Amino acid sequence: MGAVAGFALPPGRRHKGRRQPIGWRPWRGGLAAVSALVLALLIGCPRQPPRFVLAMNPWPGYAYFALAQARQHYDPRRLRLDLRNFADNDRAVQSYVGGAAQAIATTAIDVVTICGLAPERCPVIVYVIDESRGGDQVLALPEVKDLKGLVGRPIALDRSSLSRYLLARAFESEDLPPPVPSQLRFLPAASWEAALRQGTVAAVVTYPPRSELLRRSLPLDTLFSSRQLPNEILDVLAVEPELLRLHPDAVLALVQGWQAAREEEREGQVGVREAMADHLGLDPAFSSAVLGGIRYPGPQEQYELLNPRQNNLPPLLEQIRQVLYANGVIPANTPLPATDDSMARGLAKGR
Repeated sequence: MGAVAGFALPPGRRHKGRRQPIGWRPWRGGLAAVSALVLALLIGCPRQPPRFVLAMNPWPGYAYFALAQARQHYDPRRLRLDLRNFADNDRAVQSYVGGAAQAIATTAIDVVTICGLAPERCPVIVYVIDESRGGDQVLALPEVKDLKGLVGRPIALDRSSLSRYLLARAFESEDLPPPVPSQLRFLPAASWEAALRQGTVAAVVTYPPRSELLRRSLPLDTLFSSRQLPNEILDVLAVEPELLRLHPDAVLALVQGWQAAREEEREGQVGVREAMADHLGLDPAFSSAVLGGIRYPGPQEQYELLNPRQNNLPPLLEQIRQVLYANGVIPANTPLPATDDSMARGLAKGR
């Protein structure tokens, strides 16, 4: 060895045999000491799991995230979850768009809207939480007999894209022109009951738990529901692409916690149904009616929906983009969110 760490030795100082150059042993000893110190620090201070914010709003399918946290189903070695439960879906969307949340439980419709509002924040869909099969509804006063009776009349709704989408698809199903902007009343959900009682609106676009609370207070008829749109109204978990790239195991731990809470509820374990009802602000006796309008995809369907090569979800996302653009919700050049099946594959492997 004729050089040390890239330094050439003068001709007169070249060593013979196995003799080491001057300064070699102290340098080697110092390096060993530093390495030992770094190793000790690493062993003594294990790396903290990633922390990220999940934004959501009250909906039965999302409630399992909160139940998993309350019942300690998230692996603390893999995930530190900050759960933000907003009063309505629009505020959850704005939280993600503004960068305050790195993950969001919302509809596929609102994920497409996020990509239109903030293309640089366009998330990746990593899990299909549920399908609404009657949960999302257009409810009307008894005097309104059908959707034709809503033409030109005021309709209450929140600012989520889901409400605009459901209303547009409802009118389309009857070959009616889409509702004009002057019909739409963007009101806080807490004021819908009063608006219906006073007759300032004739109908409302709603979903559980709010729909059940309204039905308990007023005689309302269902003019249209997501049951008439099979395989179309999906609730999903979507995350920042960078979060998925850097911390895929933390995202998997989040989904596994959700699954554990859902399994407890399915098995009828003590306190789970009551905790679900409490989270949604409902009496436990009404939980069965609320949950009846929701379907949960199985493992094989997760893979088929999310695997990019299967190409099952992108056509629906394209349809959503077209409807939202036609109703002035997003611009024409809105990108579509990507789908990723790594969570479905990880769950299948039991990781």
